[in-house]
Amino acid sequence: MTIQAPFDAAEPTSHERVFRVYQAVEELGPGIHPMWRIIESTKYTKSTVHRILTAGVRADAFVHPKQGHYGLARGRLATPTEGLADSTVMDDGVLYRELSLLQRQTAQVVMVFSAVLIGGTGTRLCLHSNMAKRADFQAALARCTPQVRDRLTLAPLHADAAGLVIQAYLDDAPASSFTREIRAEGHALTQAPVPGWEMLAAPLFRGRTVTGALAVLGLPTQIQRHRHSYVPALMQTAARMSRRSEGAAAMTMAAA
Repeated sequence: MTIQAPFDAAEPTSHERVFRVYQAVEELGPGIHPMWRIIESTKYTKSTVHRILTAGVRADAFVHPKQGHYGLARGRLATPTEGLADSTVMDDGVLYRELSLLQRQTAQVVMVFSAVLIGGTGTRLCLHSNMAKRADFQAALARCTPQVRDRLTLAPLHADAAGLVIQAYLDDAPASSFTREIRAEGHALTQAPVPGWEMLAAPLFRGRTVTGALAVLGLPTQIQRHRHSYVPALMQTAARMSRRSEGAAAMTMAAA
């Protein structure tokens, strides 16, 4: 009689590791994420995660726009992203602290977008997101079609609040009452790409140049009920991020 060794549930197979890495990137939400966050989520070694991510990039499952950062492909980005490393709004460590603070202040989903002004149509690209424990948003995102998830990651400037606050501060911004209202209020509110959710966004600057947007996503009832507290928190965080971005740019120029 042949006795089979018992199955060791504690030791995942190579196939299970691949699925777990993919799941970890998906759970981190839209945007591009540093590899250390994926390692932290999976508890796998750096070499294992890097090997799986590299294979995923070759298979077009992941995108790798800059060193040490990965995201889900879900359809190739329609806009070139080679310059994104220079357009990020601030240092990753500071960025995550600011996003975490705003998420705790609002208890909502927080995202940061970069302006991608290449070609004839400007777009906004989600760089990072903090969903914390918003299982309702994760569930809503899971129900979306790939096309809707892609629009949350990358969309024209006119598509939602994150893009509109960028567009309002461009030199060639359309002269409309909506643009004047955004500039007067310093923020915008629209439907989010995810059905049933709203997006409240404020612009990010480097000096006088708009570089991106910071956004809070929530259910309409929550946004309307707490807008009086969300708006100051959002705009104060955006102002801090803009000041630090300007300082980082000045330090880079001095070093050069």
